[in-house]
Amino acid sequence: MLTRPEKLALLLNLLGDDAVALAKDGLPGGLNADLNTALEDFKQYPPNQDEIDLVLDDFEAYFSLAMKAVDNLQGDEPGSEPEPTPTPVPKVLRLPEEQFDVEFGPTKKFNPPKLSGNAVMDLNRLHPYQVAHALRNERPEIIAIVVGKLASEHAAKTLENLPDALRAGVFIGLAKPPVTKPRIQDIVLEKTLEMALAVEERQSEEESSEKMASLMRSLPKAVRGPMLEQLAESDQALADEVKKNLYQFDDLTRLEDRDLQKILGQCQTDSLVVALQGSDETLLARILGNMSKRAKESLQEEMEFKTNAKEEEIDAGRAEVVAILVSLDESGEITLE
Repeated sequence: MLTRPEKLALLLNLLGDDAVALAKDGLPGGLNADLNTALEDFKQYPPNQDEIDLVLDDFEAYFSLAMKAVDNLQGDEPGSEPEPTPTPVPKVLRLPEEQFDVEFGPTKKFNPPKLSGNAVMDLNRLHPYQVAHALRNERPEIIAIVVGKLASEHAAKTLENLPDALRAGVFIGLAKPPVTKPRIQDIVLEKTLEMALAVEERQSEEESSEKMASLMRSLPKAVRGPMLEQLAESDQALADEVKKNLYQFDDLTRLEDRDLQKILGQCQTDSLVVALQGSDETLLARILGNMSKRAKESLQEEMEFKTNAKEEEIDAGRAEVVAILVSLDESGEITLE
């Protein structure tokens, strides 16, 4: 069983440093000493969940009775009008998912929700992608503050939409109680809500990587390299997608003959046959012109035999050729500017 000073210390510890300071100002010296002792004990021996639930339930019951008493006193005053009953705010991390009516599917556009004025409630009404996108450039400990306020399924979906490199740090942060003051947490939640509301449309990783790759293709290789390295440090998956879209099958026409020959020397005939289906005549002529007579005749024969490749087969064949192009370009064995 917890003593009264221990219950008070546990409650104040949950409320944050500001609450501790205010409580100490209003307590006599003897109680202050007991409170300090209990606070120090909780630092070494944190309370378990049963103790936390007990104190919160006691506080909730007492607070409810106190508010009823205040309401009754005000109601007895002449000319007084009863205050409207406030909308109850559910406990953090015990929020029922159905209360928020959130579509967790791959929505493209997001409809603005009806805001309640409570940042926690409103964040839970947004799509997890909006919350994750707003937090994608923040530190894990900051993200953990927000995710810790979300209902369980909403929190899981928000984590899923975060960059891979951030998830582990956020998950670790969720296991530790926040050390930031309540007011700072409120500011973080309000700012996150503001940024999340500005996310009106989902941008798929594929669209994002294609746009970034298109931009990088216009830059010299000496500039692209450091940019990709920095991107990989923050989001390895996106960097890989950008790199994949940075090189295209048609880039073969930009190579010098000797570089093209190096690539063709590493290509499997089956892959090349499929990759060339539906390709530009200029590219086909370049490739045939850089093959030996025997290899050229073999390729043309195979192409006449296989003419009905599916679109996914063609894409896979071209991807294999592009992978060789990427490998040789990054190793410096060929030059593609």
